Amino acid sequence: MTTRTASGGAEVIATPRSGLFTRMRRLIDRELVLLVLFSLFAVAPLASPGYFFGAHDANHSVFFLVQFDAAIRDGALWPRWGPDHALGYGYPLWLLYAPLAYYVAEGFHLLGLGFTAAVKATAVLAFLFGGWGMFLLLRHWFGSTPAGRAAALVGGLVYVYAPYHLVALYVRAALAEFVALAWFPWVLLAFDNLVEHGGPRRIALAALAFAGLLLTHTGTILTFTPLLLTYLAFAIVRHALRVGRSPLARNVQDATDFQQMLTALGLRSPVRLFLRDLWHTALRVAAGGLLALGLAAIFLLPLLAEQRYVVQSQWVQGTYGYRLHFVYPSQFLDPFWGFGYSDDPAGTGDGMSFQLGIVAAGLALAGAVVGLRPHATQRSTVAFFVVATIFTLLATMPVAQPLWDAVPPAALIQFPWRLLSVASLCLAILAGAAVAGLLSPPQADQPAGSPANPTTLVDFPVSYVVALLVVLASFPYTAPQYTDITPVDESPLAIVRFETRFPDMVGITAFSQQVPTDSPLVAQYQAGQPLQKAVLLRGGGEVETLRVGGASVTARVTGSEPATVLFYTYDFPGWRATVDGQPVPHRPEPPYGLIAVDVPPGVHEVAIRHGTTPARTAGTIVSLLSVLIVIGLFIAGTRRRQAAQPQRAD
Repeated sequence: MTTRTASGGAEVIATPRSGLFTRMRRLIDRELVLLVLFSLFAVAPLASPGYFFGAHDANHSVFFLVQFDAAIRDGALWPRWGPDHALGYGYPLWLLYAPLAYYVAEGFHLLGLGFTAAVKATAVLAFLFGGWGMFLLLRHWFGSTPAGRAAALVGGLVYVYAPYHLVALYVRAALAEFVALAWFPWVLLAFDNLVEHGGPRRIALAALAFAGLLLTHTGTILTFTPLLLTYLAFAIVRHALRVGRSPLARNVQDATDFQQMLTALGLRSPVRLFLRDLWHTALRVAAGGLLALGLAAIFLLPLLAEQRYVVQSQWVQGTYGYRLHFVYPSQFLDPFWGFGYSDDPAGTGDGMSFQLGIVAAGLALAGAVVGLRPHATQRSTVAFFVVATIFTLLATMPVAQPLWDAVPPAALIQFPWRLLSVASLCLAILAGAAVAGLLSPPQADQPAGSPANPTTLVDFPVSYVVALLVVLASFPYTAPQYTDITPVDESPLAIVRFETRFPDMVGITAFSQQVPTDSPLVAQYQAGQPLQKAVLLRGGGEVETLRVGGASVTARVTGSEPATVLFYTYDFPGWRATVDGQPVPHRPEPPYGLIAVDVPPGVHEVAIRHGTTPARTAGTIVSLLSVLIVIGLFIAGTRRRQAAQPQRAD
């Protein structure tokens, strides 16, 4: 603030910065701004008026949102059913497919963006969110000194521009998987903070971060969770070992005094001190993990309980079988970039790239060298991610097939090269370690977040040159194959066209005896007619479809004798049938397992609606209770922080 002196001059009086300003300053600094600016080159293709519908899952990314929106507008606030899949018979898409990315896209759509524009906006957000998370993770490990911020900048850009990151969006257009990659560094950051510092707020933050991942992409749960669990085991043991090297223990002059200190603490030996910390840290980490599962129970419980009603074998066999999609070592550094498929099961002639990126790989190698030097900052962390990188890359190669064969759930990953997402995370961390190690002298390994030595060996702006090199190395890969956006691309007809072109993509349920190759609804979609999803199967009379929603169908039946109405909709747990508003039984009709409802004579309104099941209700209750626990933890954490602050004098 400024005051006037007696002579009329101005005297500047420094005032302390507020806690909020300090926290904002820690989150937003010059290197973070540079990270965002450099990331704009990766994001820029999404600002074009077109899209890239030639990409593998580009059609899915858009028409999944069309289905999601239809269910939301029909009152299904947590959608489970995709009404236009399977040639119009519908499919329990959101039972199997984690929906969080599409909640984000739906938010953009409800704000006024078109379906494709909403998908692109979600991808932009994921790009920036992932880079920000990696930035904060590396700054957490290497400090807020110039060297630490430089490491965060370079590592964040390596993650944003990782070739697999760009493949996931611009070659595959796999929206949910791409968004899931943004969660990786946030989950590690949240749990590492929980291990090092504990506290109710950190338990809640770790749970929220991991639950975000669990609710974003089902397959990524299987690829990332093993790394997370392994890292947590490592971090818990490391933290317990550090307890014996704490300042309190080091300041004890002799063994007798140390034993007295342990006795005063209720402990009798360093081993017991180690075990005590190990147990307490493991408990709080387990609390964060279990709370994350509770938050995601609304999705996970129905998935576990009801997946048996879906024929999943069609998604893990044939062209989706993992044996056809291993990566060969030469492909890791092959600069080839293509928009084809993983279509060479016996060699390196795939139509898409599986490279790690020569700059990212080089920086990661440098990180392994300088980060493993004696007394290097975060040496143990670097060692962990060196080993993790090696094992992850080995798991993508043909040599790992016996391991894949021995773990049946791994088949749900479908493509071993999906583990390149985890490898990209590890490489970005090692790249950050390289910059931190080269810009500052080696020090003793220390807890995460400890201040590093501010003295640098190399001029700090060198990191900007390295950052620019990272961008330039991957910039040619940020150019997708643009296509125009037509009204059909953002309509249910896009689904029907896709499934008639690729009949192996028509899903079935456990009530189906065969896969449909056609349906009476296809012609109606193609002609743009109102869908007639209810017909008379047996008996006399007439049926008129009154309304078709994202999670319901209503029809009027007029007849002089009992009749059976067939709805062109797969039967599946959660469907309820009513006649004039009263619940009635229904059954699956062979050969496709469509819903059949018996109706008495007269004029009646017959409806079906997809709703809850015991597993869905239980999952919803568990998730709501978990949300209340998270709120309680934040309140408890806030009160604890307030109590710990010294009282200000009047």
